[in-house]
Amino acid sequence: MSVRLDVLHSIGMPSGDTVDIVRRSFEGGPGPRVAIVAGIRGDAPEGVRVAHAVGNILAEHHAVLNGRVDLFPCVNPLAAHRGVRNWPFFDQDLNRRFPGKADGHAPDVVAWKLTQDLADADHVIELRGAHPAFAETAQAHVRSTSPEAAEAALHANVNLVWVRDSGLAAPSTFAAQFADTITLEGGTGNRLTPGVGQALAEGVLNLLNVLQVLPDDALPFHWAAVTRPVTVTDDQVHRVRAGRAGLFLPKKTCWDEIDVDEVLGEVISPTTGDRLEEVRSAHAGRIAAMREQPVVFPGTMVARIVELVDG
Repeated sequence: MSVRLDVLHSIGMPSGDTVDIVRRSFEGGPGPRVAIVAGIRGDAPEGVRVAHAVGNILAEHHAVLNGRVDLFPCVNPLAAHRGVRNWPFFDQDLNRRFPGKADGHAPDVVAWKLTQDLADADHVIELRGAHPAFAETAQAHVRSTSPEAAEAALHANVNLVWVRDSGLAAPSTFAAQFADTITLEGGTGNRLTPGVGQALAEGVLNLLNVLQVLPDDALPFHWAAVTRPVTVTDDQVHRVRAGRAGLFLPKKTCWDEIDVDEVLGEVISPTTGDRLEEVRSAHAGRIAAMREQPVVFPGTMVARIVELVDG
């Protein structure tokens, strides 16, 4: 039974200093190995906050764990220190560098070392924040090829479980390296959102409980308070795009219910203030994401709607 801090990789700086990417390991009795990874992109502080909160609980209760939890609080610290998405100097999106290369530049090496380190993990949870331009409801993403992950994600204290098919970029992402990865995200882009960090932290802890790693009496909340999400597939997720350039002013917020043809917001001219377009939804359902960065061009996504199917 132990708590351990290890260095996954040290990044050499031009000044001669190093920046460490660390792994916090919490080990109790026999059981599965669960990996929790945050901060792959530097503009996702919500995931780093969740990792910090979860780590505090695990440090307090590590002796009663059934198995081992490896927590990576921030695997892209150089970007996180600047609040930017890409790895500085190389200007690389780390979440497009997996599975990495042992003899590549720094982002590739980190991707390779992380992938190798987690090769024997039984469960992988990725913690992210919202896209920088959006506010997003608390949600879990799982692959359509993993019904086990979809079932587990129902206990993640989120509003939405999105069962996704693999896109063109998927093979180079962290989540795609492990069959049953559950990715949790939500909040407001590059900021901390009241309530979201706590909700996702409790979701991670509840997942650890469902996976029989963290016992009931170690949970700092009652399991009955966990949100019961809706599950959707790709064909139920609809992107709404602006038709005009200007400033998008939303009239709705995340997880609002909407009807067909309901106004989501308007595009105005920043010069005259004239309304150029009312942006309406072609589907009834709930708003999973709403654009908060107001500058838009024709084709810019301004909202993501999930269409709910009865039964």
